[in-house]
Amino acid sequence: MTVALVLAGPLSVTTTVGATPVAESQSISVTENVDVWERSPLTLRTTSEGPTTIVAPRTFINVEAAATGDLPLNKRTVTIHERNESINMSFESRVGAGTRALAGDEAQLLAVKLDKAPTTAGANASNISSASLENVLANNSDITSSELLDDAEGVGTIDEDGELQASYTPESGGAYGFVLVTVDEGDDGLSVSDGNVSVNGNVTVVGVEQAVVQDNASNVERTQNPVNPGDNVTLAVDTEMEDENATHAVLLVRQGELQRQSSTVTVSGELNESFSADQVTIENSFDAVSGVGTVGSNTGLGSFNLSENQLIPAIGVQGLFGTVVSEAESDADGDVIHASATIVSGDADANVTVQTLDSWPNGAYQYVYVAVGNETGTINSDTGTVAVSPGGGPDNGGSPGNGGGPPANGNGPNDTGDDEGDAE
Repeated sequence: MTVALVLAGPLSVTTTVGATPVAESQSISVTENVDVWERSPLTLRTTSEGPTTIVAPRTFINVEAAATGDLPLNKRTVTIHERNESINMSFESRVGAGTRALAGDEAQLLAVKLDKAPTTAGANASNISSASLENVLANNSDITSSELLDDAEGVGTIDEDGELQASYTPESGGAYGFVLVTVDEGDDGLSVSDGNVSVNGNVTVVGVEQAVVQDNASNVERTQNPVNPGDNVTLAVDTEMEDENATHAVLLVRQGELQRQSSTVTVSGELNESFSADQVTIENSFDAVSGVGTVGSNTGLGSFNLSENQLIPAIGVQGLFGTVVSEAESDADGDVIHASATIVSGDADANVTVQTLDSWPNGAYQYVYVAVGNETGTINSDTGTVAVSPGGGPDNGGSPGNGGGPPANGNGPNDTGDDEGDAE
């Protein structure tokens, strides 16, 4: 819900008519003519895979005050997309968010490029007080560009099944937010002029999504493969960055383990001006992370500082790194994920080392490498595999699709027959 409110923040108001396209009990008024459907964070999802992809644990959210039960966020696959390549999106009914009541509504898709990467802290917040909304609407500094997709770009009317397909091609790397709105009959809805977004009439936010786009692929070479358990894995990295340092992040995880796990974010108590982070708890299906988290001082990915332990779910690139960094233990036991992460700053081209443990089992481990330019914010990434093999066994690292690729339904459950939480 907070994600929807944050992305609605850049909209400027040009009329004073109240917007009520969905039931008032299921929507929040952001401005006098912009409403946000409370289930909008569940309905719009990217469907295309980029060059760097890894499967995350299933994540559920339970807002006790709204009696939602455990709702899947439908974000199983973590993908870094490629600039100048299409990002395909699907708006449709999901578990807890039926969309058939919106059939026939005129829709628009707003694509915004964010100056800072989205923070996973937003997944833990649900403060929707009037004061916080006022602050969100007044802060437009994180938006660097806006583009509107309408009829001419293939975004028109939601079909009879309550579904809509859309596609957007980013021209540069960075963090992007997407806001799908429905427009009241007879109104113009959103418009963009010189990068500024205005609203003429009444709109309702019915879907939101985020995506990370890389500027270029990094050339990453394993200096040794296979490696013995307990040995370091060193990656020789060649980025396309010039004349700047970079933050290098490497995640190494045993293939097939992440997608067998889940995390549940529970928000308790009332959602009002007294809301605090103490009302948010996260329960993981796994007991611990068996590995080593190495983070340089005051080092982070985008605007998220990973040098401090934080309670976050494994949502998005930052969420995966944050979970491993904060949960990694060298003596973990029970039902564990075998994973390590290293996040350091240095020259754009460098050797980056991530540790393994003596206790790690034999098998293929996927690495995800991400570099962010410290000055320009340029994003590079790559993924591959390393074989951990006691005694130096054969190179059986395989590929990301060998036991560690996305499941057939990587975006999570899609129950078009679920009427609970419908827009009706």
